[in-house]
Amino acid sequence: MTKFSSKKTLLLAGAGHAHIGMLRRLSAARLKDADTIEADIHLISQQPQTIYSGMLPGWMAGHYQLHDISIDIKSLCVRAGVRFIQQSLVQVNAASNKVVTTGDEQTDFDYDVLSLNTGADTDMRWLPDHNSYNEYRSDNDDNNTGAANTNVIAIRPLSTFITQWQRILKAAQQSEKYQLAIIGAGAAAIELVMAAQVTLRNINRNHQVTLVCGENLLSGFNSGFRQRVIKQLHRHDITIVRERATDYRDGKLSTTHKSLPINAVIAATGVIGSAWTASTDLEIEGDGFVAVNDKQQSVSHPNVFAVGDVAIRVDKYVAHSGVHSVHGGAVEADNLLAYLGDNVMKSYQPKSRTLYLLSCGDKYAIGSWGNVNLQGRWVWHLKKYIDKRFIEADKD
Repeated sequence: MTKFSSKKTLLLAGAGHAHIGMLRRLSAARLKDADTIEADIHLISQQPQTIYSGMLPGWMAGHYQLHDISIDIKSLCVRAGVRFIQQSLVQVNAASNKVVTTGDEQTDFDYDVLSLNTGADTDMRWLPDHNSYNEYRSDNDDNNTGAANTNVIAIRPLSTFITQWQRILKAAQQSEKYQLAIIGAGAAAIELVMAAQVTLRNINRNHQVTLVCGENLLSGFNSGFRQRVIKQLHRHDITIVRERATDYRDGKLSTTHKSLPINAVIAATGVIGSAWTASTDLEIEGDGFVAVNDKQQSVSHPNVFAVGDVAIRVDKYVAHSGVHSVHGGAVEADNLLAYLGDNVMKSYQPKSRTLYLLSCGDKYAIGSWGNVNLQGRWVWHLKKYIDKRFIEADKD
């Protein structure tokens, strides 16, 4: 059992947008010799660096190097006065204020206040053998355990996806003909498919990129935005299959009515809760998400907070997106400090209109602000400016 000190212990599990913001806030306070939180703070993350998802398509398309889209979590923890623990979260026992992690060995950690910003897993339930796929992924084994596994690549975790994307590029270079499919109907799938097309076009002229998106492409966006996106997909010569993917086996991607010859599949099919949510005593809602109120506070255990893809609001619908992770995370950070100091907490109320910027592969982007839509190279440069401001906020 690991115990820290007589001071209260704040445990930050995960290194998502919200916790990055929290670390930056603590680091800035230390630089200014400002009053900091009276608690021992520890952050648990499987990796010492995190990939900024907003710039991943730009990296795929060749606009950025890997270091351009990475944040050094371990160094940020040092500057913030936070202990970094390189472990993976495997269990949360909220009744006893303990989490269980695994790395070189399994370890228990006590906490007084817990903040969860661990993200979620890609929803692979479209695969009939999705359970064996998950077992294959968790084993981290390079052996071929079946055709349904080795050429199906989930977008999460990003660190694994980066390795697999490089494998795709190598295979495409060595193939006479290469056919790639991206499955998904959200903004992530759209950005990925156009980034993939831009890159594959330069390394294999005899290739095809297909988007399998079902009938509800970009369902959360206005019709004008959707039409602009469809025009960009056509401009890139991307095949659009408006059917649901149902299986991938022996080099064939099955959809509702089709069987497509495909070399590799990238799944950007939304999110479900990570495996540990199945055994926690926290209240869980939907597809395995920690149920929270408007303060990003667990509805079952008030000393536990959750934000980002790991959480689901019970009082109103809030989409899983980077925008809400950042803005909701800022409120959650305030509430963590308020809770530790027995002060009044804030409510996170998403704005009625949110700026969304969707990159189109070749330094072109489409934007949406409520019902107002815009597009052009200048929109891509606006997105680049916003992304770089986030990624470089703590760089010297």
